Amino acid sequence: MNFGRIRASSAAVSNEVLKDLAAACWPGVEILAERPLTGDAGTRSYVRLRLRGTQAPATALAMLFSADGSARAPEEGDGPPQIELPFVNMQRFLREHEVPVPEIYWVAESEGCLLLEDLGDLPLAQAAEKAEDSEREVLMKQAVSLLAKLATADSRAKSACFALEQTYGADAIARELQITATHGLGHAQGVGIRPAGADPELESALAALGKRLEKQPLGLMHRDYHAWNLHIDPTDQLRVIDFQDATRGPLLYDLASLLTDRDTDRFVNPELESDLLVYWHEEMGRCGQHPYPDGNELREAYFVAVAYRTLRVIGRFGVLALELEKPGYFERYAPRMAQQTMRALDNLGEEELADLLFQRSPIFS
Repeated sequence: MNFGRIRASSAAVSNEVLKDLAAACWPGVEILAERPLTGDAGTRSYVRLRLRGTQAPATALAMLFSADGSARAPEEGDGPPQIELPFVNMQRFLREHEVPVPEIYWVAESEGCLLLEDLGDLPLAQAAEKAEDSEREVLMKQAVSLLAKLATADSRAKSACFALEQTYGADAIARELQITATHGLGHAQGVGIRPAGADPELESALAALGKRLEKQPLGLMHRDYHAWNLHIDPTDQLRVIDFQDATRGPLLYDLASLLTDRDTDRFVNPELESDLLVYWHEEMGRCGQHPYPDGNELREAYFVAVAYRTLRVIGRFGVLALELEKPGYFERYAPRMAQQTMRALDNLGEEELADLLFQRSPIFS
């Protein structure tokens, strides 16, 4: 779930434009049907196209986005626009490094549209939830192996990409935790957006958590690597989507995202989580990196990433509720994310922050 630039989406492409783009990509193609797909909290929308033509696949996805140039803006909103669409730039980089991603058939930036390979309708989350325990472990290990390959791609870089030119570091971490205090906790307490500095004791404890994350080793960070952004294609290969906001950042952030997202407690229990943490370490070693040779240090760093990431998401759910009047994400998922926060803080022995959160909102009870 991408929360970096939360705003109302104005992406819209007419049927006639889609027909023209498809015909430019596959001469003589006919669009037999169009079906909008369920969206998420981001600024893009998707339409599945059913096609008929000798050169065309049976189906393709149209990614729709604003054609006002904002799709080139850096994720955090700082700096000049990129020289090309970050999705296109990152897709090329990941393919060069053998990370499986969807094919791009056609780029029509001026129309606010990309034509993409259709990977089907089976996200890892859905497959893992329905699987037996042994099969679930295999699926999740595939996701962890793929993550290790992605995370270490910066060390094997054959070409430049936007993600390697920026770092999710101290400023971004501090900004996100401030949003947790102003929006996430503000909404949780029913007081709306709280001004920065309104709760110095809590904000200081959050900042201390952020400082611990800042010190962690860096790698290529997808930023939204969870089981809904990994799809199992018709050939049973796991593919990565929604990678346009990648950057360099703390290595364990993406693993925390994969194992403790809004609903992963349905298919990742603490025992499997521990096994996958060890497996991540082994896979990083196979990729030539050994960032945490000490197991206790690895576990501590992991739970720091879990605590940070879950609190960040709660903050962004607050933004959706308070600025875009979309409270559904907060109401449905924030209590589950808060449970993961408290579990992580318990594993870290962080009683001060846990007590402060418990005092501030019932979602942390």
